[in-house]
Amino acid sequence: MTTRTVDQPPPTDQRARRPRLLRRVLVVGAGAVFGVLLVLVALAWRASNADMYFPKAQYPWNLAGYPALARVSEPLTVHSQTGVNLIGRFFRGRYAATIVLSGGYGGTQTEMLPVANSLHAAGFNVVTYDERGTGGSGGAGTWGALEVPDLRSLIDAVARHPGVDPDHIGLFGFSIGADISIIEAASDHRIKVVVAAGSWPSLQSYMKTRPIDAIVRPTWPYSPLALELLQLRTGADLSQVRPGAFIAKISPRPIMLIDGLDDTDVTPRGTIANFRLARAPKTIWLVPGETHEGMVYPGGAGTTARVSAFFAHVLLPSHR
Repeated sequence: MTTRTVDQPPPTDQRARRPRLLRRVLVVGAGAVFGVLLVLVALAWRASNADMYFPKAQYPWNLAGYPALARVSEPLTVHSQTGVNLIGRFFRGRYAATIVLSGGYGGTQTEMLPVANSLHAAGFNVVTYDERGTGGSGGAGTWGALEVPDLRSLIDAVARHPGVDPDHIGLFGFSIGADISIIEAASDHRIKVVVAAGSWPSLQSYMKTRPIDAIVRPTWPYSPLALELLQLRTGADLSQVRPGAFIAKISPRPIMLIDGLDDTDVTPRGTIANFRLARAPKTIWLVPGETHEGMVYPGGAGTTARVSAFFAHVLLPSHR
Protein backbone atom coordinates (compact mmCIF):
# COMPACT_ATOMS: atom_id res chain seq x y z
CA MET A 1 0.00 0.00 0.00
CA THR A 2 1.40 3.38 -1.06
CA THR A 3 1.28 6.23 1.42
CA ARG A 4 0.93 9.73 -0.01
CA THR A 5 2.15 12.80 1.81
CA VAL A 6 -0.02 15.79 1.24
CA ASP A 7 1.58 19.21 1.89
CA GLN A 8 -0.50 21.08 4.29
CA PRO A 9 -0.89 24.82 3.63
CA PRO A 10 0.59 27.07 6.31
CA PRO A 11 -1.82 28.44 8.81
CA THR A 12 -3.72 31.49 7.72
CA ASP A 13 -1.96 33.77 10.24
CA GLN A 14 1.49 32.66 8.94
CA ARG A 15 0.52 33.43 5.34
CA ALA A 16 -0.71 36.85 6.42
CA ARG A 17 2.57 37.61 8.19
CA ARG A 18 4.70 37.21 5.02
CA PRO A 19 3.38 40.25 3.11
CA ARG A 20 3.47 42.29 6.31
CA LEU A 21 7.14 41.36 6.78
CA LEU A 22 7.88 42.22 3.15
CA ARG A 23 6.21 45.60 3.56
CA ARG A 24 8.25 46.30 6.68
CA VAL A 25 11.48 45.42 4.86
CA LEU A 26 10.53 47.70 1.97
CA VAL A 27 9.59 50.54 4.32
CA VAL A 28 12.82 50.19 6.29
CA GLY A 29 14.84 49.97 3.07
CA ALA A 30 13.13 53.01 1.58
CA GLY A 31 13.68 54.92 4.83
CA ALA A 32 17.36 54.03 4.81
CA VAL A 33 17.74 55.14 1.19
CA PHE A 34 15.88 58.37 1.92
CA GLY A 35 18.08 58.97 4.95
CA VAL A 36 21.24 58.47 2.92
CA LEU A 37 19.94 60.79 0.20
CA LEU A 38 19.05 63.39 2.82
CA VAL A 39 22.56 63.23 4.27
CA LEU A 40 24.11 63.52 0.80
CA VAL A 41 21.96 66.55 -0.02
CA ALA A 42 22.80 68.19 3.32
CA LEU A 43 26.52 67.66 2.74
CA ALA A 44 26.24 68.91 -0.84
CA TRP A 45 24.35 71.99 0.38
CA ARG A 46 27.27 72.81 2.66
CA ALA A 47 29.68 72.21 -0.23
CA SER A 48 27.66 74.56 -2.46
CA ASN A 49 27.97 77.21 0.27
CA ALA A 50 31.74 76.92 -0.11
CA ASP A 51 31.32 77.55 -3.85
CA MET A 52 29.07 80.58 -3.31
CA TYR A 53 30.32 82.31 -0.17
CA PHE A 54 33.93 83.06 0.66
CA PRO A 55 36.03 83.77 3.76
CA LYS A 56 37.52 87.23 3.97
CA ALA A 57 40.48 87.40 1.61
CA GLN A 58 43.81 88.58 3.04
CA TYR A 59 46.73 90.03 1.07
CA PRO A 60 50.17 91.31 2.10
CA TRP A 61 49.33 94.67 0.52
CA ASN A 62 46.54 97.24 0.49
CA LEU A 63 45.66 100.49 -1.22
CA ALA A 64 47.65 102.55 1.29
CA GLY A 65 50.79 100.76 0.06
CA TYR A 66 50.24 102.18 -3.43
CA PRO A 67 50.19 105.96 -2.90
CA ALA A 68 50.05 106.75 -6.64
CA LEU A 69 46.80 104.80 -6.83
CA ALA A 70 45.43 106.05 -3.52
CA ARG A 71 45.79 109.69 -4.67
CA VAL A 72 43.54 109.20 -7.70
CA SER A 73 41.17 106.53 -6.40
CA GLU A 74 37.48 107.19 -7.05
CA PRO A 75 34.76 104.95 -5.56
CA LEU A 76 32.68 103.11 -8.12
CA THR A 77 29.31 101.44 -7.52
CA VAL A 78 27.53 99.63 -10.34
CA HIS A 79 24.10 98.04 -10.22
CA SER A 80 24.45 94.91 -12.32
CA GLN A 81 21.82 93.55 -14.67
CA THR A 82 21.87 90.46 -12.42
CA GLY A 83 20.42 92.55 -9.58
CA VAL A 84 23.49 92.91 -7.34
CA ASN A 85 25.61 95.95 -6.56
CA LEU A 86 29.28 95.77 -7.50
CA ILE A 87 31.78 97.86 -5.56
CA GLY A 88 34.91 99.04 -7.31
CA ARG A 89 37.51 101.77 -7.78
CA PHE A 90 38.38 103.97 -10.74
CA PHE A 91 42.01 105.10 -10.93
CA ARG A 92 42.36 108.02 -13.33
CA GLY A 93 45.47 107.87 -15.50
CA ARG A 94 47.20 110.15 -17.98
CA TYR A 95 45.24 108.75 -20.91
CA ALA A 96 41.56 108.09 -21.54
CA ALA A 97 42.36 104.49 -22.54
CA THR A 98 41.03 102.22 -19.77
CA ILE A 99 41.74 98.70 -18.55
CA VAL A 100 39.25 96.76 -16.40
CA LEU A 101 40.78 94.16 -14.08
CA SER A 102 38.94 91.01 -12.96
CA GLY A 103 40.50 88.82 -10.27
CA GLY A 104 40.43 85.25 -9.03
CA TYR A 105 37.47 83.37 -7.59
CA GLY A 106 36.77 84.45 -4.04
CA GLY A 107 39.35 87.23 -4.16
CA THR A 108 38.70 90.94 -3.78
CA GLN A 109 39.84 93.91 -5.85
CA THR A 110 42.77 94.32 -3.46
CA GLU A 111 44.29 91.23 -5.09
CA MET A 112 44.69 93.14 -8.34
CA LEU A 113 46.42 96.24 -6.92
CA PRO A 114 49.95 95.21 -8.04
CA VAL A 115 48.71 94.85 -11.63
CA ALA A 116 46.67 98.05 -11.36
CA ASN A 117 49.73 99.94 -10.15
CA SER A 118 51.91 98.89 -13.09
CA LEU A 119 49.23 99.67 -15.67
CA HIS A 120 48.44 103.02 -14.05
CA ALA A 121 52.14 103.89 -14.06
CA ALA A 122 52.05 103.28 -17.83
CA GLY A 123 49.37 105.97 -18.10
CA PHE A 124 46.13 103.99 -18.29
CA ASN A 125 42.90 104.53 -16.43
CA VAL A 126 42.45 101.36 -14.39
CA VAL A 127 39.30 99.85 -12.87
CA THR A 128 39.23 97.21 -10.15
CA TYR A 129 36.13 95.75 -8.52
CA ASP A 130 34.91 93.14 -6.07
CA GLU A 131 33.24 90.35 -8.01
CA ARG A 132 29.87 89.11 -6.75
CA GLY A 133 29.98 87.61 -3.29
CA THR A 134 33.37 89.14 -2.45
CA GLY A 135 34.41 92.28 -0.57
CA GLY A 136 31.67 94.89 -0.67
CA SER A 137 29.73 93.45 -3.63
CA GLY A 138 26.45 91.62 -3.24
CA GLY A 139 25.23 88.24 -4.41
CA ALA A 140 26.97 84.88 -4.38
CA GLY A 141 29.72 83.41 -6.51
CA THR A 142 28.69 81.33 -9.51
CA TRP A 143 32.03 80.21 -11.01
CA GLY A 144 31.77 82.75 -13.80
CA ALA A 145 28.18 82.16 -14.95
CA LEU A 146 26.68 85.37 -13.52
CA GLU A 147 30.05 87.08 -13.28
CA VAL A 148 30.00 87.57 -17.07
CA PRO A 149 26.83 89.74 -17.15
CA ASP A 150 28.19 91.51 -14.06
CA LEU A 151 31.30 92.40 -16.05
CA ARG A 152 29.14 93.61 -18.94
CA SER A 153 27.28 95.96 -16.56
CA LEU A 154 30.58 97.23 -15.17
CA ILE A 155 31.87 97.95 -18.68
CA ASP A 156 28.61 99.77 -19.49
CA ALA A 157 29.20 102.05 -16.50
CA VAL A 158 32.91 102.53 -17.22
CA ALA A 159 32.21 103.43 -20.86
CA ARG A 160 29.97 106.29 -19.65
CA HIS A 161 32.61 107.67 -17.26
CA PRO A 162 33.68 111.18 -18.36
CA GLY A 163 37.36 110.27 -18.15
CA VAL A 164 37.06 107.21 -20.39
CA ASP A 165 37.36 106.84 -24.15
CA PRO A 166 34.76 104.09 -24.82
CA ASP A 167 36.60 103.12 -28.01
CA HIS A 168 39.78 102.29 -26.09
CA ILE A 169 38.92 99.72 -23.42
CA GLY A 170 40.93 96.61 -22.58
CA LEU A 171 40.48 93.73 -20.15
CA PHE A 172 42.98 92.05 -17.86
CA GLY A 173 41.70 88.91 -16.16
CA PHE A 174 43.31 86.52 -13.70
CA SER A 175 42.08 82.96 -13.08
CA ILE A 176 38.24 83.03 -13.13
CA GLY A 177 38.66 86.69 -14.09
CA ALA A 178 40.56 85.53 -17.18
CA ASP A 179 37.71 83.24 -18.15
CA ILE A 180 34.97 85.84 -17.77
CA SER A 181 37.11 88.40 -19.63
CA ILE A 182 37.46 86.01 -22.58
CA ILE A 183 33.74 85.22 -22.66
CA GLU A 184 32.72 88.87 -22.36
CA ALA A 185 35.18 90.15 -24.96
CA ALA A 186 33.97 87.58 -27.48
CA SER A 187 30.63 89.38 -27.84
CA ASP A 188 31.51 92.90 -26.64
CA HIS A 189 33.31 94.74 -29.43
CA ARG A 190 33.98 97.72 -27.20
CA ILE A 191 36.82 95.57 -25.85
CA LYS A 192 39.85 96.12 -28.07
CA VAL A 193 42.43 93.91 -26.35
CA VAL A 194 42.53 91.14 -23.73
CA VAL A 195 45.20 89.76 -21.42
CA ALA A 196 44.16 86.51 -19.73
CA ALA A 197 46.39 85.04 -17.01
CA GLY A 198 45.65 81.49 -15.89
CA SER A 199 42.62 80.54 -18.00
CA TRP A 200 41.06 77.18 -18.83
CA PRO A 201 38.94 76.03 -21.80
CA SER A 202 35.89 75.03 -19.72
CA LEU A 203 34.73 74.83 -16.14
CA GLN A 204 34.26 71.07 -16.48
CA SER A 205 37.81 70.58 -17.72
CA TYR A 206 39.09 72.50 -14.70
CA MET A 207 36.95 70.78 -12.07
CA LYS A 208 37.12 67.26 -13.54
CA THR A 209 33.89 66.19 -11.86
CA ARG A 210 32.42 62.70 -12.21
CA PRO A 211 28.86 61.56 -11.39
CA ILE A 212 30.21 59.16 -8.74
CA ASP A 213 31.66 62.16 -6.85
CA ALA A 214 28.12 63.00 -5.69
CA ILE A 215 28.34 59.84 -3.55
CA VAL A 216 32.02 59.33 -2.78
CA ARG A 217 32.92 63.02 -2.27
CA PRO A 218 29.70 64.82 -1.25
CA THR A 219 31.57 67.53 0.69
CA TRP A 220 33.78 68.41 -2.29
CA PRO A 221 32.82 71.84 -3.71
CA TYR A 222 33.26 70.41 -7.22
CA SER A 223 30.86 67.54 -6.52
CA PRO A 224 28.18 67.46 -9.26
CA LEU A 225 25.42 67.56 -6.63
CA ALA A 226 26.97 70.64 -4.99
CA LEU A 227 27.28 72.36 -8.36
CA GLU A 228 23.69 71.44 -9.24
CA LEU A 229 22.51 72.96 -5.96
CA LEU A 230 24.51 76.11 -6.74
CA GLN A 231 22.65 76.41 -10.04
CA LEU A 232 19.28 75.85 -8.41
CA ARG A 233 20.01 78.41 -5.69
CA THR A 234 21.36 81.13 -7.98
CA GLY A 235 19.75 80.52 -11.36
CA ALA A 236 23.22 80.26 -12.94
CA ASP A 237 24.02 78.00 -15.89
CA LEU A 238 27.51 76.62 -15.34
CA SER A 239 27.51 74.88 -18.72
CA GLN A 240 28.08 78.30 -20.33
CA VAL A 241 31.41 78.82 -18.55
CA ARG A 242 33.43 77.63 -21.56
CA PRO A 243 36.03 80.23 -22.55
CA GLY A 244 37.43 77.86 -25.14
CA ALA A 245 34.13 77.91 -27.01
CA PHE A 246 34.22 81.71 -27.31
CA ILE A 247 37.87 82.69 -27.52
CA ALA A 248 38.11 82.54 -31.34
CA LYS A 249 35.45 85.26 -31.59
CA ILE A 250 37.82 87.82 -30.06
CA SER A 251 39.78 87.92 -33.33
CA PRO A 252 40.79 90.20 -35.04
CA ARG A 253 41.30 91.92 -31.71
CA PRO A 254 44.53 90.78 -30.03
CA ILE A 255 44.76 88.52 -27.00
CA MET A 256 47.71 87.59 -24.80
CA LEU A 257 47.53 84.39 -22.76
CA ILE A 258 49.82 84.05 -19.75
CA ASP A 259 50.52 81.18 -17.38
CA GLY A 260 53.25 80.11 -15.01
CA LEU A 261 55.06 76.86 -15.67
CA ASP A 262 54.79 76.19 -11.92
CA ASP A 263 51.03 76.84 -11.90
CA THR A 264 49.59 73.76 -10.16
CA ASP A 265 46.06 75.17 -9.95
CA VAL A 266 44.92 75.79 -13.52
CA THR A 267 48.17 74.33 -14.99
CA PRO A 268 49.65 75.55 -18.28
CA ARG A 269 47.71 72.89 -20.23
CA GLY A 270 44.56 74.99 -19.94
CA THR A 271 46.26 78.11 -21.26
CA ILE A 272 47.89 76.15 -24.11
CA ALA A 273 44.51 74.66 -25.04
CA ASN A 274 42.94 78.13 -25.15
CA PHE A 275 45.83 79.44 -27.23
CA ARG A 276 45.24 76.71 -29.81
CA LEU A 277 41.54 77.59 -29.94
CA ALA A 278 42.19 81.35 -30.28
CA ARG A 279 42.72 83.03 -33.64
CA ALA A 280 45.34 85.57 -34.62
CA PRO A 281 46.49 88.01 -33.52
CA LYS A 282 47.40 86.01 -30.43
CA THR A 283 50.42 85.50 -28.23
CA ILE A 284 51.25 83.17 -25.37
CA TRP A 285 53.72 83.70 -22.53
CA LEU A 286 54.60 80.69 -20.36
CA VAL A 287 56.69 81.99 -17.48
CA PRO A 288 59.37 79.74 -15.92
CA GLY A 289 59.10 79.48 -12.15
CA GLU A 290 55.80 81.40 -11.96
CA THR A 291 52.96 80.05 -9.80
CA HIS A 292 49.25 80.67 -10.25
CA GLU A 293 48.92 83.45 -7.67
CA GLY A 294 52.40 84.70 -8.47
CA MET A 295 51.22 86.06 -11.81
CA VAL A 296 49.46 88.97 -10.08
CA TYR A 297 51.79 89.35 -7.11
CA PRO A 298 54.30 92.25 -7.07
CA GLY A 299 56.93 91.44 -9.66
CA GLY A 300 54.76 88.76 -11.26
CA ALA A 301 54.15 88.43 -14.98
CA GLY A 302 50.98 90.52 -14.86
CA THR A 303 52.85 93.50 -13.41
CA THR A 304 55.60 93.63 -16.03
CA ALA A 305 56.36 96.15 -18.76
CA ARG A 306 55.66 93.40 -21.29
CA VAL A 307 51.97 93.45 -20.38
CA SER A 308 51.78 97.25 -20.28
CA ALA A 309 53.42 97.44 -23.71
CA PHE A 310 50.95 94.90 -25.12
CA PHE A 311 48.05 97.09 -24.02
CA ALA A 312 49.79 100.28 -25.15
CA HIS A 313 50.36 98.98 -28.68
CA VAL A 314 46.59 98.63 -29.13
CA LEU A 315 45.11 101.34 -26.93
CA LEU A 316 47.63 104.15 -27.23
CA PRO A 317 48.13 105.23 -30.87
CA SER A 318 51.43 106.95 -30.10
CA HIS A 319 52.90 103.57 -29.08
CA ARG A 320 52.13 101.79 -32.36
